[in-house]
Amino acid sequence: MRLRIRNGKPRERKRGTQSHGPEIGSRATEDEMKQWRYAAFLLSTLTLTLLLAFPACAGTSTTATVEVSWIILPFQSLTISGVAAAETSVVSHYDLRQPTEADFALGYIEENGALTLSAASNIPWVVKVHALEPNMGRSDDGTYVKPLSDFSLCANGGSYFSITTFDQTLATGGVGVHPILIDYKVKTEKDSYKQGDYGLTLVYTITGE
Repeated sequence: MRLRIRNGKPRERKRGTQSHGPEIGSRATEDEMKQWRYAAFLLSTLTLTLLLAFPACAGTSTTATVEVSWIILPFQSLTISGVAAAETSVVSHYDLRQPTEADFALGYIEENGALTLSAASNIPWVVKVHALEPNMGRSDDGTYVKPLSDFSLCANGGSYFSITTFDQTLATGGVGVHPILIDYKVKTEKDSYKQGDYGLTLVYTITGE
């Protein structure tokens, strides 16, 4: 039991009764707790914000993998030796010279290395050839037509084949730049030969296999 003195007289206060306001010490302690809780809330909020915005600051690292792919388009070109232009098709005209007695004895005119092509490709390729004209021309007197089948050719020392107006395979190869050395052969039979201006136009074309 606690005694209070008011107006010079002690006043008795019964245990268990409540006052109508907190004491100064208890109010200060409660206010400090509220401030500590609020400060802890702000600190945790700031820490979470920093972790989300700057993951590297939290001791973590991120990596990203980027996959890049591309398509390489097929490319082929043909170049006639001594001619700068490179195309997928090139044209060459051949004029038959006047046969000699030695040519008549052999039965043909052969021209080794008559034409050199350069084939360039980034994939396996094939070069084909055909003639534009149906024959090699007429004799001066107009009585003789030299057949297209009298003309044959080969590439890089291969087998000769007779030219036609339809594409035939001349050479094949792989990736890179490859020379194609072409030989010509034309039949010349003395008994049937007549003076004339003979020749033909050849078209060479490269494509992917």
